[in-house]
Amino acid sequence: MPRLSQITVPGLHVPSDWRAVHDRLLDDFAGVTDVLATTMPGTILIVYEGAPDVDGWLDSVSSSILGRRNRAGALRQA
Repeated sequence: MPRLSQITVPGLHVPSDWRAVHDRLLDDFAGVTDVLATTMPGTILIVYEGAPDVDGWLDSVSSSILGRRNRAGALRQA
């Protein structure tokens, strides 16, 4: 049975970061079946089966955000 977990990540801008975070979590974690955007600042909902891996999810979200921002900064400088 699917379960739902809410996580809030400082610096996460859901409108612009959600797609990258969604794709990363689905790619990295077999138990994650969906990632839902919310209207709460920095907050997403993770739909998953099995045991939650909150630390792993947070690491993936953080690295996804940093990678996205680093690429955007490099493009602006070019």
